[in-house]
Amino acid sequence: MKKIHLGVFEVNSVNHLTQGIWAHPDQQRVHYSKIEYWKNIAQLLERGKFDFMFFADTYGYPKQRTEMAFREATGLPGNDPMMLIPALAMVTKNLAFTMTTSTSYEAPYSNARRFSSLDHVTNGRIGWNVVTTSNKSAADLFGREELFLPHDERYDMADEYMSLSYKLFEGSWEDDAVLIDRENRVFTDPAKVHKIVHEGKYFKLTGYHGTEPSPQRTPVIFQAGSSNRGRAFAAKHAEGIFLKAPTIEVLRDQISDIRRRAAEYGRDPSAVKVFTGLSVVVGRTREEAERKHAEYLSYQSKEATLSSYANVTGIDLTRLDPDSYFENIHTEMGQTHTDRFTKHSKTKKTVREVTEDFLEKGFRGLTVIGTPEEVADKMQYWVEETDLDGFNLEPYILPASYEDFIDLVVPVLQRRGFFKEEYEEGTFRERLFGKGASRLPDHHPGAEFRDPSRLTQE
Repeated sequence: MKKIHLGVFEVNSVNHLTQGIWAHPDQQRVHYSKIEYWKNIAQLLERGKFDFMFFADTYGYPKQRTEMAFREATGLPGNDPMMLIPALAMVTKNLAFTMTTSTSYEAPYSNARRFSSLDHVTNGRIGWNVVTTSNKSAADLFGREELFLPHDERYDMADEYMSLSYKLFEGSWEDDAVLIDRENRVFTDPAKVHKIVHEGKYFKLTGYHGTEPSPQRTPVIFQAGSSNRGRAFAAKHAEGIFLKAPTIEVLRDQISDIRRRAAEYGRDPSAVKVFTGLSVVVGRTREEAERKHAEYLSYQSKEATLSSYANVTGIDLTRLDPDSYFENIHTEMGQTHTDRFTKHSKTKKTVREVTEDFLEKGFRGLTVIGTPEEVADKMQYWVEETDLDGFNLEPYILPASYEDFIDLVVPVLQRRGFFKEEYEEGTFRERLFGKGASRLPDHHPGAEFRDPSRLTQE
């Protein structure tokens, strides 16, 4: 039986996947700006033997319904999650941390320097979720309207970004460049540090990586695009992939497609771990679980929920005829969340049906409400049916959602041999792919840039 991996889907802000649930009396996420809050969450997850915390992040601001957005904390306020990681690494030993940064708005050099630094201070417990940023308001914040590129071109830009990042992570410093030879006064062997000269369509860089090789060199690469171009990018670069699909059949097809594409890039398809979002409400009886779920949804703000859809996709459902069909929809923004209602839907949906569906599920992935055994049964079924490698738990109430899952569901998964009972030693990449696998494998395209001759050409 395949042993699954577990992560959590987090943001360093007030609201997350159910808009308005911040008002629930047990919701401690309102203390997101306090390090003590995050310390308790990280230690709780380590008790549950979770593999990683994934922090989503984005740039942007509410361009529509601004007053409501601030009133309901839809997106803002929020802090930079990267600032949390060193502190959380200090109070945990095994939990890894995956952080989102944007290939559209982060300079490749500074981004690589930060991730190398984090990989050092966490002793190899870092992953990087690569995003291209589809939010048009981000361009306003940076004064860079030209960076709001069409959907597929954003991935072309990201491909070049990754090549330059691999040059920094993998090629600039040889493994034994740092000597710390006090007697001969040689800290670094200059012959083993190589200059990068990159002249590309989107990026230019001349110089050296500022950080010596970290335990993993390249952080574990994650990606979350479900579009055709996004899956092609993921199959080429990603070691962990976050997918969300409206049905088991679509999820199975997407996973099969990604593994096929990875093989076409010369990669081992098993060296790609696929995760999907999982929302769980668990109780000792089904009735208890259903009662909790209904209570959670009673705090949802309809206005804020539909506004969040418009912010991510650029489509305001409230301005469309509710009885018209939701079809012939094109957006350069979050296509995953339009495809679920169009090409991945078994039937044509009206705008009213799309609205009702989104109000019930929001941006959540698979959802299960029931007893611990029922939750474990569903998780096992989904893995066996789709070839999933793991789940990203999507909480409703914190810390209660994590406490319930860890205390009630994790023991069932462990008894079945479906989830580990103890952490294994090693880096984040080793936890995912086995002892000795701290670095990118030779079949990964990033490994090509270990050759110094690749550092001065695109």
